[in-house]
Amino acid sequence: MSWFTPTCPLDSEDKEWIENAFQWLIDELGMEILHSLKVVLPTDEFFPDPFSGSKSDILKMVERVCNYMDVDPDLVEIRFFTNEDGTNLHPLAGSESSQHALGTYQMRGGKYRIRLETSQAANPQVLAATVAHELGHVILLGEDRLNPDYADHEPMTDLLTVYYGMGIFTANSVFSFEQWTNTFAQGWQMNRRGYLSEEMFGYALALFAYVRGESKPAWANYLQTNVKSYLKSSLKYLEKTGDTKIRRLNQPLTQPGDND
Repeated sequence: MSWFTPTCPLDSEDKEWIENAFQWLIDELGMEILHSLKVVLPTDEFFPDPFSGSKSDILKMVERVCNYMDVDPDLVEIRFFTNEDGTNLHPLAGSESSQHALGTYQMRGGKYRIRLETSQAANPQVLAATVAHELGHVILLGEDRLNPDYADHEPMTDLLTVYYGMGIFTANSVFSFEQWTNTFAQGWQMNRRGYLSEEMFGYALALFAYVRGESKPAWANYLQTNVKSYLKSSLKYLEKTGDTKIRRLNQPLTQPGDND
């Protein structure tokens, strides 16, 4: 007998939005994507190229993420910019309240133009998250799947990264706390990135695992502590209650390294 019924970490409004949006992605992109893809991990298996932060290294990363998200890299044009406050190649510059775009998307001359802010080169996982998000715009906006006037198109784009197996990167990039020291001073910085909260990413990843039939996904070990906790509680809730409108795949999936 269980004394405690698992609860969902989201309120009813956020839960309904995530599930409606996830169902829309299934209807639009097809369930077979969820059945066939591997979850992309921050490991040499998925990113074997040496990474020093150079523009050529970034372009190699973009090409790999394009392949993982089924986007033709030949249609993607990458440009770089540096934030106006002068930060470059150091994510700790600035103050707690500083906010700036890490990437932008436009359609120009038949190409998907993605601009990447150069300071991300110091953190490959954040860079991969930004690339995945901007490629999400390519899939949703560039391929005319979503009306650009849709109010929640940015959160939908974050959710799309989960759908294509890039959710570990985007979820881990939501929040960071970092300390720094140089010759003259030391300090700290908190960053909040993305359009979904850690709780929403946790539930979205749990829904992704639940639909795929993964009760104990090994890839969860690559998540940061908070998101991993929300994933576990959400998955326990879904397994115990079945309280979701999204149907599961007929056959549970296995991936190398999955827990017994």
